[in-house]
Amino acid sequence: MLSSQMNALIVGAVGLGLVGISSVPALLRLYRPRKGSGNDEIQELYEDEDGAATEESQKTYLYSAVIPRYLILASSVIGLLFSIAAAVIGTVRPSGILFLESWLLVGGWGFLVIQALNLFLEHSCVKRYDFGIQGSIASTLLVLALCYEIGLLISQGLYARANKTYMALTTVQLAVAAFLSLFFLSLPRRPTLFVNGLPVDRQFSVSAIGRYTFVWGGDLLAFARRNKGLDLKDLPILDQLSRADDLQKRFNSMKKRSRLWKAIFMSHASVFMLLCVLVVFSSILQFSPQLAMYSLLRLLEQRAQGASVALVAWAWVFGLGFSMIISSWLEAWLFWIVWSKIGISMRVELSALIFMKAMRRKDVKGVSKDRAHAKNGDDGNQPPIINKSSGQEGKDTASSAEKKAEGGYDDNDALQKSRQSTINLVGVDGKRVSDFASWSYLYPSVLSKLIVSMTFLCTIIGLPSLLAGFAVFGLTIPLNIYCSKKYSDAQGDLMKARDQKMGVMTEALQGIRQIKFSSLEFQWEAKIGEIRKKELDTQRKVFMYDTWLISMWILGPVMLSAVSLAVYASLHGGLSPAVAFTTIAVFGAIEMTLAVIPELTTNALDAFVSINRIEKYLKGPDKEDNTLPSDRVEFEDASIAWPSDSQEDPDRYILRNINLRFPNHELSIISGPTGSGKSLLLAAILGEADKLSGTIQVPRPVDERFDHKATRGNWLLDSSKAFVAQTPWIENATIRDNILFGLPFDSGRYQKTLSSCALEKDLEILPDGELTDIGANGINLSGGQRWRVSFARALYSRAGILVLDDIFSAVDAHVGLHLFEEALTGELGEGRTRILATHHVGLCLPKTKYTVVLGDGTVEHAGSVEDLRRRGSLAEILRREEDEQNEDEEEAQKTAEANGGTLQQEMSRRSEQSAKIDDGELDGKGKSKPKKFTEEEKRETGKIKLAIYVEYLKASGGMVFWSALLSLFASYMGLILLRSFWISLWTRSYTESALVRTQHVIFQQTSFQHHMMSDDSKEPKSDLWFYLSIYVGLSVVVCVVGSLRYLFVFLGSLKASRIMFEKLTYTVLRAPLRWLDTVPVGRILNRFTADFNIIDSRIANDVGFMLYELMQVLGITVAGLFVSLYMLLFAIVLLSICLFVAVQYLVGAREVKRLESNAKSPIFEQFGSALLGVGTIRAFDKADAYVHRMFDRIDDHARTFWHLWLFNRWMGFRLNLVGAIFAVLVATVIVTTKDIDASLAGFALGFALQYTDAIVFALRTYSTTELDMNATERIVEYSRIATEDQSGDDVPAAWPTEGRLEVDNIVVGYAPDLPPILKGLSFSVTKNQRIGVVGRTGAGKSSLTLALFRFLEVRSGSIHIDGLDISKIKLHDLRSRLAIIPQDPVLFSGTVRSNLDAFDEHTDAELYDALERVHLIRSTGLTSRDDLTTARSGGISNGNETPSPTAAAADTNTNIFTSLTSRISEGGLNLSQGQRQLLCLARAIVSRPKIMVLDEATSAVDMATDVLIQRSIREEFTDATLIVIAHRLSTIADFDRILVMSEGVAVEFGEPRELVGKRGVFWEMVRASGEAGRLGEMLGVRAEWGNGNGKGRA
Repeated sequence: MLSSQMNALIVGAVGLGLVGISSVPALLRLYRPRKGSGNDEIQELYEDEDGAATEESQKTYLYSAVIPRYLILASSVIGLLFSIAAAVIGTVRPSGILFLESWLLVGGWGFLVIQALNLFLEHSCVKRYDFGIQGSIASTLLVLALCYEIGLLISQGLYARANKTYMALTTVQLAVAAFLSLFFLSLPRRPTLFVNGLPVDRQFSVSAIGRYTFVWGGDLLAFARRNKGLDLKDLPILDQLSRADDLQKRFNSMKKRSRLWKAIFMSHASVFMLLCVLVVFSSILQFSPQLAMYSLLRLLEQRAQGASVALVAWAWVFGLGFSMIISSWLEAWLFWIVWSKIGISMRVELSALIFMKAMRRKDVKGVSKDRAHAKNGDDGNQPPIINKSSGQEGKDTASSAEKKAEGGYDDNDALQKSRQSTINLVGVDGKRVSDFASWSYLYPSVLSKLIVSMTFLCTIIGLPSLLAGFAVFGLTIPLNIYCSKKYSDAQGDLMKARDQKMGVMTEALQGIRQIKFSSLEFQWEAKIGEIRKKELDTQRKVFMYDTWLISMWILGPVMLSAVSLAVYASLHGGLSPAVAFTTIAVFGAIEMTLAVIPELTTNALDAFVSINRIEKYLKGPDKEDNTLPSDRVEFEDASIAWPSDSQEDPDRYILRNINLRFPNHELSIISGPTGSGKSLLLAAILGEADKLSGTIQVPRPVDERFDHKATRGNWLLDSSKAFVAQTPWIENATIRDNILFGLPFDSGRYQKTLSSCALEKDLEILPDGELTDIGANGINLSGGQRWRVSFARALYSRAGILVLDDIFSAVDAHVGLHLFEEALTGELGEGRTRILATHHVGLCLPKTKYTVVLGDGTVEHAGSVEDLRRRGSLAEILRREEDEQNEDEEEAQKTAEANGGTLQQEMSRRSEQSAKIDDGELDGKGKSKPKKFTEEEKRETGKIKLAIYVEYLKASGGMVFWSALLSLFASYMGLILLRSFWISLWTRSYTESALVRTQHVIFQQTSFQHHMMSDDSKEPKSDLWFYLSIYVGLSVVVCVVGSLRYLFVFLGSLKASRIMFEKLTYTVLRAPLRWLDTVPVGRILNRFTADFNIIDSRIANDVGFMLYELMQVLGITVAGLFVSLYMLLFAIVLLSICLFVAVQYLVGAREVKRLESNAKSPIFEQFGSALLGVGTIRAFDKADAYVHRMFDRIDDHARTFWHLWLFNRWMGFRLNLVGAIFAVLVATVIVTTKDIDASLAGFALGFALQYTDAIVFALRTYSTTELDMNATERIVEYSRIATEDQSGDDVPAAWPTEGRLEVDNIVVGYAPDLPPILKGLSFSVTKNQRIGVVGRTGAGKSSLTLALFRFLEVRSGSIHIDGLDISKIKLHDLRSRLAIIPQDPVLFSGTVRSNLDAFDEHTDAELYDALERVHLIRSTGLTSRDDLTTARSGGISNGNETPSPTAAAADTNTNIFTSLTSRISEGGLNLSQGQRQLLCLARAIVSRPKIMVLDEATSAVDMATDVLIQRSIREEFTDATLIVIAHRLSTIADFDRILVMSEGVAVEFGEPRELVGKRGVFWEMVRASGEAGRLGEMLGVRAEWGNGNGKGRA
C-alpha cells in the first residue's frame, strides 16, 4: 500500500508540475505591463493574412467569447473550492485517504484559476485562444490525476472505507475538470474574416471544439436547409494558405528539384509527415474496439462463474465507446487533412503552375509533317512544286509528331501541342496526381495494419501456419502484377483516347457553324462516334483488368485463411471455433488492406504518367527574350521563323537576311503576297518568333505601369506595345471591357476611340450598346466589328508602339478610309510608332514614312517612301499593287448604312433583339437592361430527380439487366452466409459442446473474441480435407460471383455511356444556332469530358459498392432476427438517426456538387480563351493580370470541392459517433442483463460493430452515387434541348439540277411573337444567274440567306428551288445541296485533303485542280498569279516562279499545299488568314454546288490574288447560281442581276445597267460610292454622277 501511495504522490506531483508549466505563459502575462486601453479589441478591427474582420463580425465574436470565459472562471473557482474542501477533510480525517495528493490537487486548481483570470486580461483573440488550449491541457492533466486517485482507491479496496463526503467532492472535481477542459476549448479563435466582401472559411475562426468536430460545416448545411439551396457566393473563400497565388509562390520559392514529383512532395512534406504519425495511431486504434470487446467478454465469462466484475465491466464499456470515438475522430481528421491540405491544395498548385507556364511558354501552334509519310503519301508521284511566297503566314508547320489518321495521334508530343491537351493537363492529369497523393497515406497505413494483424495472428495460429498461408498467397502476386501492369497500360491508352475525343469535340463545336451550313452533322457524328468507340473499347479493357484485380482481391484472403487453417489443423490435429473464427476475422479485417495494394499501385502508375506529362509541359521552352533593348525597332541581318520545338526543322517558313529600321512615332507598312511572312515579321517584333541569326532591337516596356494612376498627361508609354492580330481575339465580356482591357475609364479618350474606329453606329444597332455582352471569340460580332473592336483596344491603350496585322481586310472601303484617316493617322494614332502589315498599300501610302515589301522569303524592298521613290522602287510596288489602288477608289463606296454585316452578326443581333423584347425589362427611359449574351449555366436544385435515375437505368439495360444484377448481389450475400455457416459446421465437428452456439455463428467472423474458449487438443470427428475442400469450393464460388457482380455493373455502365453519349452528340450537333452561340464551348465540353468521365468510370463503382453495402445491411438485419427482436429495435433506431444525419448532409452536399461541376467550366473557358489569345495578352503585357484572373477561377472551384469534403467529414464523423454510442448502449444492456451469456453478448456486440459500419458505408456510397449522378443530370439536361426539325420529304438524287430560285412573298421573323424581318420579299432567279444583294444594315440581306438555309423558318409565302418548296423537304437535303463561303474561314485539324474532301468523295486530281484554281499551288495555265503580275510589272519577278533544280536550295520555303497530306493544325492556325480563305474557296469548288452564297470570301488575300480569285469565281461557277452579299459594289457590278433590299422587301431587282438607268436606290448607292466613273465603265454607261464622280484616293 505504501508503494501505491508513493506512486499516487509522484503522479500528483508530476501532474501539478505539468499544470504549473502550462500556466507559465499566463503567469508571465499577469506580470507584463498592460498596453492600451481595455477597449482595444473593440476599437481595432482584427486583420491577418487571411482577411479582415468587419464591425459586425467583430461584435459577434466578442459576444461569443464572453460566455465561455465566464464559464471557465466559474468552473475553475468551483473546482478550487471543492478541492480545498476535500483536502481539509482528508487532513482532518485521514483514515487512509491520500491527503497529500489532495493538497497537490488544490495547487493544480489554483493554477487553473490563474489561467481563467488571464483570459480576461488578454485582449489578443489569437493569444487568448492559445491560452485556452493550454488551459484545456492543464484541465485534462487534472482529470487524469483525479482518475488515477479514484482508480487507486478502488484497486486498493479503500473506496468503501473512504469518507463519503470526500469521495463525493473528488467525483465532483472530476466532472468539473472535464467540463472545464471543454469550456477552454470552446473559446473562438478570431472573428469571421472577409476578403472583398466575401467571408473567409471559418476553420481558423471557430473554437477548437468547433474546428476538430467540423461544426463550422454544419452551420453552412443549416443555412442550405433554410435557404433551400446554395450559390457560389454563399460559400466562404479559402484561407490564404489554400489559395492558388500563395501555393504557387511557396512552390516557386523552394529549392529546385530535378523531378517535379520530388518538388511537389517537398512542398507538402510537413503535411505528409503529420499524416504518417496520424496513420500509425489510427491503425493501432482501429483494433482497440476489438480489444475492449474481448476484455468485456472475458469478464462476462468470469461473471458466469460467480465473480463480481461490475466496476471493471463498466470501465470497459466506457473504454469501448471512448476508443470508438477517438478512432472515428482520428479517421475523420485524417481524411480532412488528406483532402484539404494535400488533395485540393496540390490540384490548385498544379493548375496554377500549368497556367502560369502557358502564359510564358513558347507559342508553338503548328503540327509536324511526317516526311516519310509525305513521301509515300497520295502525292508521291507529284513533282515537288516550290512556291516561295506561300509560306506559313499564320504559324509554322513544324512540330515533333503527326497524327497517324484523322482524329488520331502518333504520340503524346502531338497531343501536348494542342490547346485542349494543355487544358487536359489541368482537368485530367492534375486531378489524377492530386487524387493519388491524397490516397498515398494508405501506404504507411497498410504497413502498420499488416504489422499489427500479423503479430496478432502469430499468437493465435503460430508462425508456420501463417507463413504457409502467405507462401501460397505469394503465388498470386505475379498474376496480380501482370493484371496491374495491363490495367495501367489500358489507363494510359484511355487517357490518350480521351485527349483525342476532347480534340475532335472541340473542333466540332468551334466549327459548328460550318458543319450546320454544310449539313455535315451525320459525317461528324460518325467521326465523333469512331473516336468514342475507341475510347469505350479502351474503357472496356480497363474494366476487364479491373475485374481480374477484384477477383485477386477477393481470392487473396480466402487462400490465406484456407491454407493457414489447413496447416494449423494438420499440425495440431484439430480446429477449434476460437482459432477458426479469429483467424478468418483477422484475415477479413486485412482484406481491404491487401486489396488496396494493387489498386494503389495502378493509381501510382497512372499518376506517374500524368506527372510526367505535366513535367514535360512545364519543362517546355519558354518564350525567349531574343530582342535587345533599344530606342527603336530595328533588325540587323536577322533570320526569323515561327516558333518550333526543333530549331533544325527544315519545313518551317523562314524570313532571311532582314535589315530594317522602323522610324519612331511614324507610320510604317509591311506588304507582300499572301503567305510571304508579314505576320511573322510582326511576331518577331513582339518576341513571338524564333530568331535564328542576327539581332532584333525593340524598346523594352517599363517594369511597373501603374495603370490605375494613368492620366491624360502621362497616358502614353513610348516603349509599351499593343497588338491587333490577324485573327482578332475578343474576350467573352462587354464591348467596353474589351476596349478598356483593364485600363481605367477615360470618357473623353473612350469616346474618341469609338468615333475613330467607326463603332458609334454599331453600338446604336447593338441592343445594349457598349454594354452589349460579347460571346466567346466575338461570336455575335461581324468580322469587321471584331477587327474594329480589337483595333479600338490598341488605340485606347497606353502603348507607344502599335503592331497591327491587316486591319483593313474585313471592313468596307469607306470604313477603311475612316480608320486610316481618323484612327491610324488621326489624333489617337499620331505620334505613336505604328507598324502595319497590309495589302492596302495605296490607301496608306500618302502618310507612310517607311515601307517594307516581303517576297521570296526575304525583304525585297525596304526604305522610306522618298528613298523608294528616288530609286524607282516605289513605282514597281505601286504597279504590283495596281488592284489595290483600284480598291482604294472605293473609299466612299457606300455609307455606313450600306454596310450589311455577316451572317453571324445578323443572326446574333436579331436574336438579341428577340431576347430584349421577350424580356420586357425596361427602365424608366424605355431602355432594356444589359443582357448577358452568354447565358448563365443552369443548375438544378434539390435532390436528383427520379427521372434522372430512370434515364440512367434505361440506358444501362432496363429492368431485365437490373433484375439480373440484383440477383447476383443477393446470391453473393447468400454465399457469404453459407460460407460462414459451413465454418460453424466444420468447427462443431471437433466438439459436441459447440452445438449450443451453432445458431449464433453466422456473422461471428468479425466478432470472434468470445469463441476463444475451446480446447485446441480435441480429437477430430470428421475428415479435415472434406470440410476444407467444401470451404475452398465455396470461397472460389464467392470469388467468381463477386467478380461477376462488378463485371455486370461495368458492362451496364458502358452501355449507358454509349447510349447517352450518342444522344447528347445527336442533340448538340442539331441544336439551334442561337443556342450554340450563347453557350460557351467550354461548358459543352465539360459535359462531353468531365461528366462522361464520371459516367464511364466512377458511377459503375459507386453503384456496385452501394448495392453491396445495402445487401450487407439487409443480410445483417435478417441474421439479427435469429438472435433477438431487441436487436431489430436497436437497428431501427440506429438507422433512423443515421438517415437523419445523411439527409442533412445531402441537402448541402448535392448543391455544392452541382456548384463544383459548374465551377469547372469557367476554368476551361478562360484557359482556352487565354491560350487562343496568348500573343495578344503578352503583347499588351497583361499576362500577370490573366494569371491572377485564372487564380480566382481556380480558387472558386477549389472552395466548392473544399466544402464538398467538409460536408463529407461532417457526416462521416457524426455517423461514426452515433455508431459508437449505439455500441455503448448495446454493451450497457449486456452488462446490466445478467441472463445474457458471453456467447450471445459476443454476437450482439459483433453485430453492433458490423451493423454500424454497414450503415455508415451504405449511406456514404448512396451519397456518393447521388452526387455523381449530378453528371447524368447535366448530360440529360443538354440531351433534352430543342433541336431543329429534321423531318420532311426526300428530294431527287440530282436536285437541284438547274439552280432556279423563286422567292414568293415570304415573311420571316426570329420568333413567332416578334415583328417580321422580311416582309413580303419576292424575286426569282433563273438558271446559273449571278445575283448581287445590297442594302443598308437591317435591310434583311443576311436574313434572306438564313431563310434560304432554313435557319429561319418562313411564316408565310414560299421559297422554291427548282420547283421544290424548301419548307417541305428534309433539312439535310436542303443544306447539303447548297454551299456558303463565309467571311471567317473554318478549317479543321487534319490534312489538306481532309479539309477539301473530308469524306473521300473526290479524286486527287480534282483536289489539285481546285487548289490550282484558287492559286494556292502553281497553275499550269496562263492565268497564274506570277504570269499576271509579271505582265503587269513589266517583267519584274515577285519570287513565285517555279525554281530550277539549283534554285530549290536549303534557303527556300516549302509550299505545303503541294502535298495533300500536309498537316493542318487546329483551326488552320498554321496558315495565314488569306490561305484559310482560299482553302475554303477551294473546298466549295470541289463540292460543285448548284447554288452558292458568298459573304466577302476573299477579304484577307492580296489584291493580285483577289483579282485572280474573282476571275476564278466567274469562270468556275458558270454552271451554278451565285448569290453574293456585296461589301464592294465593284464585286457585283457586272453580275446578271442586283437585288436591292430595304426594310425587308425588294425595292429594286434587275440588271445593273437597268437599275442605274432608273436612277433609283441602286443609282444613289453608285453615285455615293466615290467610284462612279469606274463603275460606269464596268456597266458600259455614261452618266452625270453629280458630286459623286470623285476620284480615287491618292
